Amino acid sequence: MWSSRGVPLSHSIPELAIESRKLAVEEVEKLLQRPEDLKRLDTMLEEYTQKHQANKAQLSATVATQVEAARAGMALLDKAHRTLANMQNSYKMIDKLCTECSALIENHEKIQILSAVHYNLGKTLQDVENIVALPNEAAEAEEMLKDDSQLLQAYESLAILEGTSSLAQQALQSGAKLKLEDTHNLNAYFNKVKDTMTRFEERLWSLIRNFVELGHNNPAMLVAAVRIVEIQEMVDKQLESSGRAAVPMKRYRKRMQQQIGMCIQDMTAPLLQCCSQLAAAGEDTDKRTNDILDDAHNFVSQLADIYDYVSPCFPEKYGIFHVIWKQYHEHLAFMLDCVGACAEQLANADILKVMGWVNQYSDTLRDLGIEEDELGFPTGSDRGVGMLTDKYIERMRQQLNTWFTNILQADMSAEPKVGDDGTISTPGAVDFFRVVNAQVNVVEDISKGDMLLKTGQMAVRVMRDFQDAERRYLEGELGVEMVCAMVNNNVRCYNESMEFAERVEDSLDDDHKGLLDIEEQCRGFLELAKSATALLVKSIFSDTAFVDLFSKLCCSDDWKQGTVTASILATLGDYLADFKRMLEEAFFKRLCEMSLEEGVAHFMAAVVTFTRAITEEGVQRLQSDRDQLVAFFSRHCKPERAVTLAAPLQDLKDVAAADSVDTFVLTYTTLLQVAPGISPALLERIVQARSDLSKADSREVMLECREVFATKHSNDSSEAPLPAKGKNTTTPFRVALAAAKKKPGGDQALGSKGGSKSGDKAPGAAGVPVLPKAAVQAPIPQEPVMISGIPKLEMM
Repeated sequence: MWSSRGVPLSHSIPELAIESRKLAVEEVEKLLQRPEDLKRLDTMLEEYTQKHQANKAQLSATVATQVEAARAGMALLDKAHRTLANMQNSYKMIDKLCTECSALIENHEKIQILSAVHYNLGKTLQDVENIVALPNEAAEAEEMLKDDSQLLQAYESLAILEGTSSLAQQALQSGAKLKLEDTHNLNAYFNKVKDTMTRFEERLWSLIRNFVELGHNNPAMLVAAVRIVEIQEMVDKQLESSGRAAVPMKRYRKRMQQQIGMCIQDMTAPLLQCCSQLAAAGEDTDKRTNDILDDAHNFVSQLADIYDYVSPCFPEKYGIFHVIWKQYHEHLAFMLDCVGACAEQLANADILKVMGWVNQYSDTLRDLGIEEDELGFPTGSDRGVGMLTDKYIERMRQQLNTWFTNILQADMSAEPKVGDDGTISTPGAVDFFRVVNAQVNVVEDISKGDMLLKTGQMAVRVMRDFQDAERRYLEGELGVEMVCAMVNNNVRCYNESMEFAERVEDSLDDDHKGLLDIEEQCRGFLELAKSATALLVKSIFSDTAFVDLFSKLCCSDDWKQGTVTASILATLGDYLADFKRMLEEAFFKRLCEMSLEEGVAHFMAAVVTFTRAITEEGVQRLQSDRDQLVAFFSRHCKPERAVTLAAPLQDLKDVAAADSVDTFVLTYTTLLQVAPGISPALLERIVQARSDLSKADSREVMLECREVFATKHSNDSSEAPLPAKGKNTTTPFRVALAAAKKKPGGDQALGSKGGSKSGDKAPGAAGVPVLPKAAVQAPIPQEPVMISGIPKLEMM
């Protein structure tokens, strides 16, 4: 007999008390693992009071059974003791008589033979009497089967009869010659025992199959049935160890587990039948799903009763609760497979109900001590949980794509809104993440594991689709205010996506933490903001009047006098003043840096395109232009950043002012570090504009510089990967150079007199222009437009 936790009752009372206290503390620790469990303390106390009373009743019944068995054992021992005493007296009397007779009888050997014959005859007669008594004793055992309380005694009696029958049959088969009629008569006796044992086993297995009800209402009966299984298991081991292979093993323990499995299969049959009808439910799937989940809930609730009332009736070594739970788990997994096969017919609400039930089932198993790695159902794409989850995720992605398409359409068809701080935005970013977070909220309430992770991954894919849709809008015709709104929106989307990633990561359980890869999509919003910022820069430098100002650089008196550069900076100042109001501060600084980079590119393009002769006055003007650019942009971004971005123009001025071949080569090498696109063909224009250089010096300069350029680009191509297929390699310097070539070059040398005197401010610069169609229809590069210095490019 065993306690509810497998403690042998043969231990002393103090040992049992200590062991019980230890087990109680462990049980309380399992139940109160989380702070919220304290709210269920009153309910738990009430439940455990009921369980204590049930265990007390069960213990009383068990003790009564043991006491009765002990009494029967004592009576048998007393009877055996008296029988042995009588036998000893009889042997003494026989020895005494034999001693007296041995001296009187001459034929001692014959008397010994006669004595042996007499003994064998008596034994044979006794065996015959036992065989003859088999039907009567079998009938008595069969009568005991009518009273379940005598099941153990009936088993013991039948075990003895079966042994007698088995030995008799072996003796008969060993060579005895009997008539057919005698054999038929003896087989009738043996069959009576066999039939009675068959009926006993049927009764035993019927009790085992009724383990749930017996555990509740009659635990003593279940204990007796399990005790029979345990005794027979020991008998089988003894027979196996003794080498009596001729005697078949009954293997009651294995058969008991099979009977339990058959019982559970019968209990789940109606549930699985209901699942099979789900596909034909049509529009009534909601009711059918509720019915299935109600039945499944009732089915799972039995596990707690089995843990509390059934498991204590079995030896701990049987691990019976785990055996029963495994059977339940397999049938419930099949139920989910049936439901998952009908995922197409189920509404999303029904799928969420099923997944909620799965979550509750896992919580129940945790309370019952099942290990975490055994809790889940199979999640493959062809299994129930996987099919339900995949269908829900697929629908949610389609729905979210539809929603964000409508959100973007509404954004683009309405005027951007101006905030209290003057920044421009549209409600699309807020609405997009509101619907995404709403979907995560729904799933988060029912799952912290695989389904929540897949929902997060689906949200990441939707973010990518959202970014692709925004990118397509950027490739169309948009007003400057809308582009500003897209910059601000994507900055906000970046912040929202980071909060989303942190929130989902915190919600995921330990097994799924770190598996959501969202960093790339978070950066994608910043890349979109950068692309939109690049469009704003294009809008500035594609303004017609602004372009006309750049065409006067390095070739007019107005430039030499500084009025052209002043007009350019004044125009930039008007643009930046408006953008400072409309853009987020961080991206306004980025806009300024990109504008400086673009402006430097235009100045450099003017130098290599419009310069006819280089003079000291022109070099000084170029230095002054560079200083003014740095001073102007230092008010809007970090001064050291402005110096870095203006470095190419400074280095180009140093090349133009070089006074020797070595200086030319050195300054050109320095220039290539920040402006790799200045090829020898472009440099040759500057060299040709130096009237103070002889032809020999010019040839030597170009020869040395070509070698420097070839070496530089050879090293770069061996270290840098090839650009991706279809990638836009357009750079600010290339664009500016192409624009400069379209303008008619002036005939005036750098620093010479003549040329246009227009120093007026570019018309329309004070306001915010509308993006020209040509400026916004160019494809937006995937990489950020703003890079340090002049980007690498292949020229001529």
